[in-house]
Amino acid sequence: MIWRDYRSDALIRQAATTVCTLLVVLCNCLALPETLSAQTSVRPSSSEETAPPLYEFTFLDEQKQEQTLKGALIVEARDGGVVMQTRDGRLLTATPEQLKAKRRLEEPFTPLGKAELTEQLTREFGPGFEVTQTKHFTICSQAGKRYSQWCGYLFERLYKVLHNYWDSKELPLHEPEVPLIAVIFKDRAAFEAYASQILGEGAAGTHGFYSIQSNRMVLYDLTAAPGERPAFTDADIIRKLRKSPFNIATVIHECTHQIAFNVGLHTRFADNPLWLTEGMATYFETPDLGNKTGWRTVGRPNPWRIRQFVDYARSRRKADSLQTLIASDQRFQDAETVLDTYAEAWAFSYFLIKTHRKQYEEYLRLIAARKPLIWATPEERLQVFQSVFGDDLDRLNQEFLNYMRQISR
Repeated sequence: MIWRDYRSDALIRQAATTVCTLLVVLCNCLALPETLSAQTSVRPSSSEETAPPLYEFTFLDEQKQEQTLKGALIVEARDGGVVMQTRDGRLLTATPEQLKAKRRLEEPFTPLGKAELTEQLTREFGPGFEVTQTKHFTICSQAGKRYSQWCGYLFERLYKVLHNYWDSKELPLHEPEVPLIAVIFKDRAAFEAYASQILGEGAAGTHGFYSIQSNRMVLYDLTAAPGERPAFTDADIIRKLRKSPFNIATVIHECTHQIAFNVGLHTRFADNPLWLTEGMATYFETPDLGNKTGWRTVGRPNPWRIRQFVDYARSRRKADSLQTLIASDQRFQDAETVLDTYAEAWAFSYFLIKTHRKQYEEYLRLIAARKPLIWATPEERLQVFQSVFGDDLDRLNQEFLNYMRQISR
């Protein structure tokens, strides 16, 4: 979710608090009313019809204002509450008390076209923002044409590599069903003013985020420093980014989240173990500032995560660390353990991908097939993991630690 500079203990403590704040916000976004807990997923699988039907919903929003919109019906609770997906990719919820009318239309759900989306974003963000379209991404940017184009090239390269890295007969991926939107602010101050409305105090410590609810990536121009001229060329962008490589890692990390949640690797609003989703994002995030996009490939050891994990394994790691990582997201929500947990999520994901690739893909497929709003218990999470990787977690843990000792030398 967030990248940090590990050189200062004070910064580490501040960053850890920030990560926990963001995870609490994420959990709150997913903590829907109890009336939606007993539900039925109505979204078709990829083997069924290609597009769900279109519905018209009338409901009361959080300000008790009546809204009417068209979208797909993702989940319908037994008591009548719904999760709906708008044509720009947002997931919205309405309890039975909020939902006033639901009408199925005689046409399929289709996402907003490029012209419609450009018009909507221009209306939403106003003057000063320019919309740039790439093959898969719509970039609404306040940061200027050059930086937007550079980001678009990076996003598309990451999309292609990630898709090629995972797409197979055993783990078939698909094209995004809704727009992939990135909002880029001109500088950190503008970003924080917007992000604070969503993340609260957590906005102060992050360089960007991906929202599962809105399906948007929100970033800012990382080359925009006070008193410096803007970057006018790709080489100028890279030169500025070399001053803080962990910043570009944030961009890669959040873009990986957005792609993974839209091509079939993860399912929005489903029970995705955080070690899996964050491990995936940290696996891809290592920057390469010798390349014109700032990123080139995957599969390289992540130097920052290795350093943190080695320190953790030597002095703080408990015997049941692997079990608690798999069974629960609790350690991601504790300021005292979150940095170690991110490092272990990266290390364990790296180990599984490199040494147990087929089993890892099978596990990914099982998790991706989960329906929205059905939450597993810690015991069920362990059971699913062991059904793929075997019951002997002690043996797997020792194999994992031995592997990490080898690559950290």
